[in-house]
Order: sequence, then structure tokens, then C-alpha cells
Amino acid sequence: MAKKVEEESAEGAPKKKKSKLLLIIILVVILAALGGGGYFAYLKFFAPPPAEGTEEQAPADGEKKAEKKDEKKKEEKKEEKKEEKKEEGGKKDEKNKPVTSIANIVTNLADPGGKRYVRLSVEFDFADAHAASEFAEKYQARVKDAVLTLLWSKTSEDLSSVDGMLAFRTELQGRVNQIMGQGKVKQVFITDRVIQ
Repeated sequence: MAKKVEEESAEGAPKKKKSKLLLIIILVVILAALGGGGYFAYLKFFAPPPAEGTEEQAPADGEKKAEKKDEKKKEEKKEEKKEEKKEEGGKKDEKNKPVTSIANIVTNLADPGGKRYVRLSVEFDFADAHAASEFAEKYQARVKDAVLTLLWSKTSEDLSSVDGMLAFRTELQGRVNQIMGQGKVKQVFITDRVIQ
């Protein structure tokens, strides 16, 4: 009887070892499959697309893209040189007029009680690049003061109507041209306006 118990325990031990080994192998295979699936899902759905000219591309493909980039850079440099020559020669490029802005001017209006205020952003379309650089270097503070002074004389009703805003733009253009010199500002744009 003792022999039977010993034989059963001896036979049970290898079965337990085999079942543990089998269980470990199955777990490793499952983890590997999940890891591979997770990696694939990351590459497919979450990873950012590779940038142009990365090392992942074939060398011939990368060389072609590098050549295209070089050609684009050369063309851009040529265009920049042409624009500089046009500005130096006094020729006007109507599409690329210099525009400068003064953003988020906040001030009280002339309403009774002084409880209303306006936030305004203004862009100035200059006659040439020289006038735009002159504005930035010399006249920006004076022009901002002119905008504020003009706004202090307006009520919320003046600035709420289309006709009132057109009159404000015309008046502002005249004042800025007085400061900088006639004909420097071709147009004034109101890009943002909030009245409260």
C-alpha cells in the first residue's frame, strides 16, 4: 500500500510539473500575441506619420525628395530676390502690400457715465515697405495715441453702425496720414471690434 502511494505521488509530480510548464508556455504565447497586436495597433492608429525625408524611406526615394526640397528652396530664394528688387526699384506689388496692425486696443467710450468700452484691432495698409518700417520704428506710439483719442470722442452708437465704422476708418486714415505724411496709409481695416 505504501508502494502504491509512493507510485501515485511519483507519477503526480511529473504531471504537476508538466501542467505548470504548459501553463507558463501558454501565458508567454498569449502575452507575445497581445504585445504584437498592441504594437501593430499603435503603429496603425496612434503613431504619427513619418516625416518627409526620414530614414525609413528607401535611399532613392529620399534622394528624390531632397532634390525637390532643394529646388523649392532655390525657387523661394529667387522669388524673394525679385521682391526685394521690386521694392528697391520703386515698383509696387499690389498683392503684397505691407500691412501692420495694432491689436487689442481697449478704452472707454464717450457714453454718459463712462460705463461703455470698446476693444478694437486695427490694420494699416501702407503704400510701400519703407512706410511700414517707418511706422514700426517711429510712429507706432503716435498712431496708437491717435486711435485712442479718436475712440474717446465716439459713443457706442457711433461705433455700432456700419456708417459710423466707415466714418471712423476714414477719420483714422486721415489722422495717421497727417502724422506720417500724406499718402503713406492707403487703407485702414478694423479686424476686431467688441463694444460692452
